[in-house]
Amino acid sequence: MSSRRPRASLPLVALLAFAAGACATAVATPEPVARASDPASSPAESEAPVTPSVVAAADARRAVAPSGKASVRVLAQGTNAFVGELSMDAGAAVPEHADPTEEYIHVLEGSGTITIDGQAHDITPGATVFMPAGAVVSYQNGDAPMRALQVFAGPEPAAKYDAWNWDAEDA
Repeated sequence: MSSRRPRASLPLVALLAFAAGACATAVATPEPVARASDPASSPAESEAPVTPSVVAAADARRAVAPSGKASVRVLAQGTNAFVGELSMDAGAAVPEHADPTEEYIHVLEGSGTITIDGQAHDITPGATVFMPAGAVVSYQNGDAPMRALQVFAGPEPAAKYDAWNWDAEDA
């Protein structure tokens, strides 16, 4: 029996390292494009193909939670992942929930307590949190605003943001 730990995929690690770096002034957002010439594409891939594009971070779509205490800026979203910049007011909270895909949070500013499957963890700037698919998660922000990178290993969980209030230019 192998005792090897599962390793993060290199593209995700590279993406987080790039996004957290000082050079992260632009973000990639895919746009639909035909891939009929790609013989390795499956039928599902050829129905919803994407191609990369680059948009300034300041121009990324932004949604505000109905409470007004949190916002998310959509940095990139494709068929296999979602990357957002999550911001929360001091004292704000995320209620207990479970997402169908893995989730990663890298804290840039602020601190708080995240509870994953009943176990509480204090987080501070520089902490990276991994939540397995289906994990029961809640979060209580500390007494300062929090800003973090959020990655879903599949775009489905980001659909929850559709109910948030999109900035006027994003509507």
